[in-house]
Amino acid sequence: MRGGRAEVVMAAVPILLSAVTLALLLGSRGAPVIVNGPLALAIDTVAALVAVAVAVLGWIRYREAGDEAALWRGSALLALGSVNALTATATIAGVERAFGLSLADPGQLPLWAAVLPRMTAAGLLVVAGLAAIGRLRDRRLPALLILWLPAVIVLGLLVLASGVQPAVPALVSREALAAMASNPAARLPEGSASVLGLLQVVIALGYLAAATLSYRAYRLYQRQTDAVLAVGLMLAAFSQILFALHPAAYSSLVSAGDILRVAFYVTLMTVLAVEVRNDIRALRAANVQLTRLRDAEVASATAAERAHLAREIHDGMSQELWFAKLKQGRLLGLPDVSGQARELATEVSTAIESALAEARQAVLALRPAEGGSFGEVVQRYVNDFSDRFGIATEVRCEEIGEQPPARAQAELLRILNEALANVRKHADATLVRVELTRQDGQLQISVSDNGRGFSTDAPHGSGYGLASMQQRADLIGARLAIESQPRDGTRVTVRLPLGTATEPPA
Repeated sequence: MRGGRAEVVMAAVPILLSAVTLALLLGSRGAPVIVNGPLALAIDTVAALVAVAVAVLGWIRYREAGDEAALWRGSALLALGSVNALTATATIAGVERAFGLSLADPGQLPLWAAVLPRMTAAGLLVVAGLAAIGRLRDRRLPALLILWLPAVIVLGLLVLASGVQPAVPALVSREALAAMASNPAARLPEGSASVLGLLQVVIALGYLAAATLSYRAYRLYQRQTDAVLAVGLMLAAFSQILFALHPAAYSSLVSAGDILRVAFYVTLMTVLAVEVRNDIRALRAANVQLTRLRDAEVASATAAERAHLAREIHDGMSQELWFAKLKQGRLLGLPDVSGQARELATEVSTAIESALAEARQAVLALRPAEGGSFGEVVQRYVNDFSDRFGIATEVRCEEIGEQPPARAQAELLRILNEALANVRKHADATLVRVELTRQDGQLQISVSDNGRGFSTDAPHGSGYGLASMQQRADLIGARLAIESQPRDGTRVTVRLPLGTATEPPA
């Protein structure tokens, strides 16, 4: 039930039930009653099973979620279900006469067996309603005592009363019981069940109060289970009124009140189904949230570790390389260094310069987030390459919106670095074009040059670090494509689906 639909149902149910009850009150035959032993036994058995199931699940919800209302509802249903189970057991065992359940000799005890647990359940359900709206605080009784004690007391009183049935207070006159035995479908004589009728009204008012509190909980918290439960409690309330018209508390009798009682238990099953569905949805949402938190934590830890490595490279290896470069520069400036020694010193200087460039590129790859958006990082990356190696570059970076994960950015930059390194080392190119675009939900980076190219079918086509680039692309779920022809340049393209990029382990 959602929004206005709940209000419509809550208004329509009492109106409909009031009309049915009034029609039965004004009718000449009273509440419809049939004699059907198997059906009566089935109703008691199903009622007992459903009530016990609700009680058990209520206890589980209390233990797992701290739901006080579920605990009190479980206690109420356990009180009802225990008596239903007792009645069904007596019928199956064929000892109806011992408990006054037989229509051949109806007694007062079955009436008390119908009144006492329902009155107890009505009170407990009111307490559950108060707990649902947050009006019940500072519970002092142990939870297990709340769950079991009402049912134990009710069963204990009924068992004790079964031994002294003649002394049990009368809820219906003996004449009315005799008339029922002779004609089970007849209306009870006026005034013969006034005490029973008064108690039924009290019980019905208790159920209605519980329904009102459940509806208020629905208005407060918008839980569907509260709205469904409110409807079920109204059905239970009107079933008590119909029970007062004809107390079908004896074996083989099924009345209109029993039909409403069945509807009440069906509603309880609906509440259980809705609660299970909501719990599953909440569990799925929690799992999604946990996955997001885990991914965020992994990404944060990865970024922190990569930043640490970048600092180590910058403050450690890079500084040492700069120191070696300075010393090598001084060595080349010495007049005694000439010939082969100067040639070797020059090669060492070139190697140090290349190592410094690689270190700088590594730092940029390890700390991509420092440049802002991924497009800005690529722009800076390519400009740094052009400045260091004197190769003209053209860069075009579109706004891609959603940014790839940090690890994916790092791998893409390493692929870009490898492609640019191939241009510098092997292509003899004078111009490099780098494009960053978004097409059909994919991030695309292309690196093209006007160099000498190569045949992708030739054996050396698998060199130039292409295998490394392919492995990095596979690691993040990207696709790598190499297009090249001799004397016609090379184009490297990598495509990464946005929103589905895998975050490899750090």
